[in-house]
Amino acid sequence: MASITTIVSTPALGLLLALATIACGDDGSATTDDDPTGATSATSSSPTSSPSTTADPTTNPTTTASTTSSDPSTSADDGSTGPTGACVQARLLWFEDFENGDYDRWTSNTYGADWGGPCDYNELSMDRAVSGSWSNRSEITCVTPESHRGYGGLQFDGDDVVEAYTNTGSGIDAPHGVINTYWSWLEVPYPFENGRWFSPFTVNNACDWSDNVITLGLEDPSNRITPAHVLNTGGTVTFAENAPSFPLGQWVRTTIYVNYHEGRMHVWQDGAELVDATFSRSDTDLCQWHWGMYASGDNDDIVLYEDDNSLWKLEEPWVDFTVEPWLGHSVMACE
Repeated sequence: MASITTIVSTPALGLLLALATIACGDDGSATTDDDPTGATSATSSSPTSSPSTTADPTTNPTTTASTTSSDPSTSADDGSTGPTGACVQARLLWFEDFENGDYDRWTSNTYGADWGGPCDYNELSMDRAVSGSWSNRSEITCVTPESHRGYGGLQFDGDDVVEAYTNTGSGIDAPHGVINTYWSWLEVPYPFENGRWFSPFTVNNACDWSDNVITLGLEDPSNRITPAHVLNTGGTVTFAENAPSFPLGQWVRTTIYVNYHEGRMHVWQDGAELVDATFSRSDTDLCQWHWGMYASGDNDDIVLYEDDNSLWKLEEPWVDFTVEPWLGHSVMACE
């Protein structure tokens, strides 16, 4: 990043360290009610009090369904190439655009209906979509004593998604990292603050959930996507100068580079650099993933739409972190 604000890690309280370690049940859901912020909230030199507009609104789809092909393995937006002027060696491992009308691409063919409670609801929706006609809609309607858990999950065995959770084995081995791009539309009438949080993304190296997860979430009025379970485990979080807030009521594209070999995560929002994190974990593969409506129990009014989610395994280093690796679209993958 050309200009950055660095957040220095501080020791966390013993309680937070205990909460940061997740033990999971047989279905892959967390059995402890952990706060994904993981430690004291990261601060910034230029926080905003309300969501900003996206970095490039012209790249966002409209609120209605588009006719553009959504499969990133078959098309690119404009035929542009990677940051070095050539295609990038990468392989598409998984993709979901919800156009199949079911959850068959997800481990155990479910989107968290079994893990949530009476205040959580998930369904396929035609209200709005990034591409095609369908997206996934999640809603929180009331307060619960435990965290809200309405999300879709994947467990990997090597480079393959398993059909049903085993919570054993090893996941994706990616020395050059994995790229995840997904679109989301968030509606919420109140700020996230005072312990109230929302987390749309989780990854874990340990198939049995024995290690700390890494999450992205909203946790303070700046409304910026923030990595969690990083500062309190000895890592660092560094926001880009003028890092954008997460806008409400419109489609937002999030792209994540995560590399457990190097202990690095980098996040872009609608093409703009957002945040960089360094971390350390006990091994180097990527096994468990989930996206969706994961939030503290004191939330009672959130609607989330999700669409066009992809996972790519890089087969060469990504060298220019000023460029968003939106693979299959603004950056071509080599055939």
